[in-house]
Amino acid sequence: MAKIIQYTSGMSNGFFVIDEGIIAVDTGSECGEDVFLDICKNHGIDPKTIKLIVITHGHVDHFMNVGAMKKLTRAPVLCHKEAERFLKNGLFPEIIGRNELGRKIIADQEVTGSPCASVPKITPDIVWSGSEYNLTPWGIDGKILHTPGHSKCSTAVAVCSCGAIVGDTIVESLETGIRGLTYFTYSLGNDEEIIKSVHTILENADLMYSGHGNPFLKAEVYGILKKESETVDE
Repeated sequence: MAKIIQYTSGMSNGFFVIDEGIIAVDTGSECGEDVFLDICKNHGIDPKTIKLIVITHGHVDHFMNVGAMKKLTRAPVLCHKEAERFLKNGLFPEIIGRNELGRKIIADQEVTGSPCASVPKITPDIVWSGSEYNLTPWGIDGKILHTPGHSKCSTAVAVCSCGAIVGDTIVESLETGIRGLTYFTYSLGNDEEIIKSVHTILENADLMYSGHGNPFLKAEVYGILKKESETVDE
């Protein structure tokens, strides 16, 4: 049976998916070969056995260490076509606060969407488009789903029998610990798109691993959707 291993590096989570093959999903936000080697050692993984590196979306805290990971594993880097320019050009995220928490955090952020010297630049080896990408050729019984809303390029890695890695579509706030739907988006008024993406994830997983914080159970996510609906109705 496949399994998902979550680790935290800096402000973000990274993951290993182990099935007949092994892939890495996202990188955490700390940089350096030693950082990744220590993570692999702690989880009993030989970096050279990792066959693919998946980036869930083009926000820098999810791909900061991709260069070191690629060098150590020699694995190709895969992302959605909408994320490609962020990785290639080292861009800040293009984000808008979709609720009070998001707006509060945005007020303290630098200008978004612009190049940043400290952001690593890497050209993805595989760029995909459409609604899903099949992971079976990589030894993983699962697929990547396009789940736009948090960003145009947001995706979720759904692994049969053990859950989905959802990036920041469903997230736990680092500042408040509040757990809910994304508090950042790329376009105001797209709550319907976000909720549709959450339902897509729920159709494919019972346990959801977020880019920040602890995993979400299906029942909790349905409760969050209900609360969001009641807020809109008020």
